[in-house]
Amino acid sequence: MSAASSSSRRRNYLLHPHRTDGLISFIKDMLHHSFVLDTMASTTDATWCHIEELIEEHRANAGNEMKASRLSEIVPTMSRCFTPLPLREAWTMYDAKYKVSSRRCVQPSFNEVRHVLNLAQVLAMRQTQLRLVSFDGDCTLYSDGKDFSDPKVRVRVS
Repeated sequence: MSAASSSSRRRNYLLHPHRTDGLISFIKDMLHHSFVLDTMASTTDATWCHIEELIEEHRANAGNEMKASRLSEIVPTMSRCFTPLPLREAWTMYDAKYKVSSRRCVQPSFNEVRHVLNLAQVLAMRQTQLRLVSFDGDCTLYSDGKDFSDPKVRVRVS
């Protein structure tokens, strides 16, 4: 690779999406209108409420292959959701800590939306009795790439 193409790639790094997820992209698009209109603080609750409703409809239609949910039509890569996601509650907690809705020049990022989804999943697990917890096994859990060392943690590879 020549130096010119390398520097061009570096300059245009933000133009090339390096992570893709249909649901996160959809949520970012939904939040974008609130950001552009400078109404993040007042309208994001309604946006998260709407997304919660879409996810609940998607969950209700999971067993019915004849009827697609609105969410699966908008996000064709959407898979099954096993738990309800309290997104409004997760957003409220995340925003209270990181003040995303009070920013004026930086809209919510891919990672911030992903963190809200992850937090919503953790909040949803409060109301269920866990029978299985699964981790991603490609050494991305810890920045040092090491395994679990606590003997209390039982690692079962399946």
